Amino acid sequence: MKIGFCTNDLKTVDEHYGRATKVAIYEIDEKSYTLSEVREFAEQDEGTEHKLDTGSKAEKLADCAILYVAQIGGPAAAHVIKNKIHPVKVNDPVPIAEILENLKTTLAGNPAPWLKKALYRDRQPE
Repeated sequence: MKIGFCTNDLKTVDEHYGRATKVAIYEIDEKSYTLSEVREFAEQDEGTEHKLDTGSKAEKLADCAILYVAQIGGPAAAHVIKNKIHPVKVNDPVPIAEILENLKTTLAGNPAPWLKKALYRDRQPE
C-alpha cells in the first residue's frame, strides 16, 4: 500500500496539505516499508488561498491509500476523500519513520477495518 506524507524536510509530517510542495510516498506492508518517490508540486501565484490546487493534487495522489498531514481544510479533505485517500491529521510534527514503524506493527497484528481495507485496496481485482 502507498502512503503519502506532507513534509518540508522529507523526515517529518510538518506541512499543511494545501501548502505542501513535497509529498513523500512510501510503500508499506506487514513486513517492511521503503521510500518509493517524492512527488513535487509547483506553487501557484501569490494571492491564492493555497499555494497549490488541492483538487488536482488529490488526483495526483490517488494511488495513495492514506495521506498524513499537519493540517487540512474541509474542502481539501473532501477532494482527498473523493479520490479514495484516507486523510490523517497529526497534531504536532511527527517523524515519518515513527509513523511507519507503528503502521507496520499494526498491519502485522489486527488492524482496524478501515486500515485493513486500505491495505488490500491495491490487491483487489478491478
